[in-house]
Amino acid sequence: MKNSDTILMTIASDVARITLNKPEVKNSLGVDEMAEVGRAMQRAVDAGARCILVMGAGDAFCAGRDLRDADPVKDDTYEILSKYINPALGAVRACRVPTVSAVAGPALGFGFGLALSCDITLVADNAMLGSPFRRIGLVTDSGGHHYLRERLGRHRAAELIFTGRMLSGREAASMGLVNRSVGAADLERAALTLATAISTGPTAAFGASKEILDCPGSYEDMAELEARKQDEAMKGADGKEGIEAFKARRSPAFIGR
Repeated sequence: MKNSDTILMTIASDVARITLNKPEVKNSLGVDEMAEVGRAMQRAVDAGARCILVMGAGDAFCAGRDLRDADPVKDDTYEILSKYINPALGAVRACRVPTVSAVAGPALGFGFGLALSCDITLVADNAMLGSPFRRIGLVTDSGGHHYLRERLGRHRAAELIFTGRMLSGREAASMGLVNRSVGAADLERAALTLATAISTGPTAAFGASKEILDCPGSYEDMAELEARKQDEAMKGADGKEGIEAFKARRSPAFIGR
């Protein structure tokens, strides 16, 4: 599969970069372009990426859907969300390798959901995150309700949705909505450093941890899944390498299997 003009995938040293490339409209995406994000994730995995970094070109992450061609009367909005947007974001969440988003400028609508669909979200101090749908008479989508409620609580989620208030990157980090914020000039370097460090780790075990973290059941269900995944990891190449390296008092060389 080849890159599209607006969703670029490159890979170097086991880290894939997926770049939203429409800086002239703050990386707002059309419906087909949003769907392409999910396909780009699969291209990255197929190419051997052990960590994926998602970012926007220029001074923005993604300002949401490109509404220039939207038609509230003719558009089948349910189909757009259920067949294009939700599967694309689901592909990000389900990606079997670790994912990191680096958010500069606005992350709104689809961009908000994409940023928070990644395992780790780094933001510039002056980034802008939130749900702008109040201003256009619509309902928050792209998983926004889930992330706001899960990370901030229902009461804060309701306030942000009902008021449409935007959060700076620094405020989003202080509230726990994202992992941390850094100076805008340092964002790309910090995100790439983190992604590179993750990519040298036991990424098969990290994939197992992603499944465990998403386990919807009880403590007992999670502990059972931990036991099964640990057994698989012990039998895998990285598990064997890790034990041998520990015994030999050397640094392990993981290969992601």
